[in-house]
Amino acid sequence: MLNTTQYSNERAIMKRNHILSIVFCMLGFLQTYVTAQPGKAVKEVLTIKANSPAIVKTTFNSDPGSLYTITVTGSFSFTGNTSKVMGDAWGIYSVSSNVSHSVWPFMTFVNGNITYPIYALQLPYSDTNNYPTIQQMNTIPNLRKNVRTRINPFKYLGFRLDGQPLNPRYAGSYETNHTYTFQIQGTGNPFRFNILDSIESLTLERLIPGYSDNVDELTVTIEESVIQFCEKPIGVYNSGGELIALDITVGVFVKDSNAVSGRKNILDSANDLAIFHKVGCKLDSNNSIVDSSFFLCPDYISCDQKKEKGVALAMVLDRSGSMNDYISPTDSRVRIEAARTASTQFVDRLGPKDEAMIISFSDSSTVDQTWTNNKFFLRGAIDRLNPSGFTAMNEAVIRAIDSIRKHPNPNRAIILLSDGGNNRYPNFDAVVNKIKEDTINPLPIYSIAFGLNKLDPLDQQGLSDLKELARLTRGKTFEVYSSASLDSVYEQLTREVINDRCCVIRVPVPPCKGACDTMRTIKVFMPVNGNVEINSITYRTKCDSVNTSVEETNVFINYDDVDSPVSELMPNPSNGHAVLAYEVGSYGNVSIEIYAQDGTLIRTILNAPQDQGRYKIALDLSGESQGYYSVVTKIDGMTIMRPMIITK
Repeated sequence: MLNTTQYSNERAIMKRNHILSIVFCMLGFLQTYVTAQPGKAVKEVLTIKANSPAIVKTTFNSDPGSLYTITVTGSFSFTGNTSKVMGDAWGIYSVSSNVSHSVWPFMTFVNGNITYPIYALQLPYSDTNNYPTIQQMNTIPNLRKNVRTRINPFKYLGFRLDGQPLNPRYAGSYETNHTYTFQIQGTGNPFRFNILDSIESLTLERLIPGYSDNVDELTVTIEESVIQFCEKPIGVYNSGGELIALDITVGVFVKDSNAVSGRKNILDSANDLAIFHKVGCKLDSNNSIVDSSFFLCPDYISCDQKKEKGVALAMVLDRSGSMNDYISPTDSRVRIEAARTASTQFVDRLGPKDEAMIISFSDSSTVDQTWTNNKFFLRGAIDRLNPSGFTAMNEAVIRAIDSIRKHPNPNRAIILLSDGGNNRYPNFDAVVNKIKEDTINPLPIYSIAFGLNKLDPLDQQGLSDLKELARLTRGKTFEVYSSASLDSVYEQLTREVINDRCCVIRVPVPPCKGACDTMRTIKVFMPVNGNVEINSITYRTKCDSVNTSVEETNVFINYDDVDSPVSELMPNPSNGHAVLAYEVGSYGNVSIEIYAQDGTLIRTILNAPQDQGRYKIALDLSGESQGYYSVVTKIDGMTIMRPMIITK
């Protein structure tokens, strides 16, 4: 974690220290900018019409080695120009009170003097529930005989990218300006966009398409990004709980055939990099709001940090009978011995925040070690692997995918080692179908084909399957025929999967400009190969609030956080009074517990089911002694731990 105590002094001191660095930073950047031309990042702009079910594809195949920034703008009506049900790329945000219930279900149902809620706006398309639910129809008096239609947002409604809605990991929440920007890596195929609109008629007992009365369209802009934001930005606060800086994790990636991912980060502390901060607001001579924008230089750039959250790795290892054979005609070492040694050395290189699990397979697959950062346990599980039986590789991969998808860490990967093709149930199509459940951001699989015989048809098929697993998930396949090569592969995986390739930039945050100062944009500029590359993120402030308490200074970053729920604890350090802000992706149980440094449970703050949405809860640990504590939030089985520091 980066040091935040240095920011406890007054902002005036910080401002004085910035002046010279900003001057030199801008001189260096502007000198480069004279010879460099702004990069032409826009690849394509598409229009997605709401009155058509057609899938609109990009005219290009996306590059698996490139990152793309996609911006979706606009809104549309599901039900015509008058009685409107309004949606945008994220979800349904408005339902007119005069919409006929023969074409759209009740938002609330009134029976006698009681009003029952059926669904709440805003309603994201990632919501998998049916409305009305079976429980509502069975428990709300007279609802069943009055309801005519039912909706399921996830199955039948709204905008889709490659068949998937913009769930909270890409577009963090509903945006009132109806603009959503997120980043995804290329797949090797065109990106596909469309709008769904079908409702279930309970009277006709069938699904009815509703495109004919839809109005308006969405605009999709696809840009190829060189600059990538690698982690969710972290707020830096002074002792009064005021947000004074953001730590932004950034990489500037160019193609590199020697890297496992096919690209490398060229950003370091010596680069000519500039930051453009767009801040609202001030008034012009006509009392109209205008933006206040300016260039600044970061306080520092650090490129030697490990991943802030660590990584989660599922190691899938072959223990079939053939692992007792020699590696190859050129290496007489036994395969299982070489695999144990290389895997153990790989475990030894894991960092303190990294976690791994061990899955092995022969006639069937087993979990030999559940998720842990204890290297002793991981080494023990690897040492106990004894070869026998056949090769149930497909079953093991499916088990690894199911296990790692439940892990809250967004930095996740599967490392698979096999010395032959699968010869047990299920077949390879089952693995492909499991991968395709997450078409937008599949977990990368790095497959190691260990000593396969290219003259053996089963081994040939196994090599083909291993390559296809890597291709489908944007991983990579290694063909290994010696113990030295296996050691080299694991060293390369250490650099690619474990070590952070991104840099941390600390950007000072100016104070509030007024009640209209609610959304800000930070743009990062850097000259690369004769072009000035640009990328940006936005973040929310609470400048519109009169109350400047700790709770109201909380910030939710509008950022494409991959796979993990939003959770922020602010301020931190604190005197014991803090606010925990968290996001529930879908209806489920939420528990919040506070633990002391020795692992003792201090108190349980919450243990109850909650609907999808964002929540804030005040924490009062002012009665506890000074020290380190852990705030553990469990959201529908996923665990998020935030350290809490109390100073007095």
